[in-house]
Amino acid sequence: MEEVESESKFFWKIILRIILLPITLFLVIIRKREFKELFEPIRLFFEFIFQAKFTLMLIIINTTIFIWSGFWSESTTNLLISYPSDFLSTRAYTLITSGFMHASWEHLLGNMLALFIFGRVVERKLGIGKSILVYFGALIISGVFSSGIDLLSGSTVPSLGASGAIMGFIAAAILLDPFYFTYELIIPLPIMLVGWMTIYADIIGILNPVEDGIGHFAHLGGFLSITLLLFFLGTEDKQTLKKGFYINIFSLIFFSIIYFLFIA
Repeated sequence: MEEVESESKFFWKIILRIILLPITLFLVIIRKREFKELFEPIRLFFEFIFQAKFTLMLIIINTTIFIWSGFWSESTTNLLISYPSDFLSTRAYTLITSGFMHASWEHLLGNMLALFIFGRVVERKLGIGKSILVYFGALIISGVFSSGIDLLSGSTVPSLGASGAIMGFIAAAILLDPFYFTYELIIPLPIMLVGWMTIYADIIGILNPVEDGIGHFAHLGGFLSITLLLFFLGTEDKQTLKKGFYINIFSLIFFSIIYFLFIA
C-alpha cells in the first residue's frame, strides 16, 4: 500500500525545496542538474494530492455530481435527496444518494476541504478498504440517526450532503492519530483540536437551534457512528482507537482545567 504522507512532512519538504530553488537554478545553469528539477515543488504537490486515492475519488464524485445536478429537473432531485421517513421505506437508498448531493458551492467546498484533511488521516492509518467501511457506515448511520430525530420531532425537511459521513471520518481521525498536525487554519494545529471545534459547533447548534440549514443531528450521528463501526475493525485498530480515545479525554480535561484556572 502506497504511503499517504502527513501534512507536516509535505509542508517541510515543500519549504525546503523552495528555499533551495536558487541553488537548484544555479546548478541547472551550469548543467549539474536537470531543468525538470526546478519544478520539483509542483511535482511534490500533485504527488501529495493523489496519494489518498479513495479520498480523492470521493471528492471527484461529489464535485461531478454537484455540477451535473445543475442540469437535473426538480423531480430528479427529489428522487435522490433523503426525507425523514425514507429509511423506513423503499426509498432507503436515499441514505446513500443524498450523501453525494450539495445545496451550493459553499456547502460543497466546505465539505470537500474537511473530507480531504480528515479523509487523508483515516486512509493513511486504515487503508482504502477500512476507509470505505468508515465512510459509508457513517453516512448510513448518520442518516438513520438524523431521520429518527426528525420523525420524533415531526420534521419533514429533506436532507442532503456528505457531512454525516465526513463526521465519521473526523471521529476516526482524532482517535487514530490525535497529534497529527493539520494546516487547515493556516497555523499547524493537532487534528483532535480541530475535531473538537467541529463537534463543539454541532453541540451548540443542537442546544441553541437556529435556521442555519445545517444538519447538526446528522453530524452528531456521524460522529457517534464510530462506536458501532468499531465492531467491524480488527483488534489492532480497536486498540489504536481506544488509546486515541483516552488521549482525547485526558487532553480535553487538561485543557479545560487550564482554561478555567488561567483564562476564564
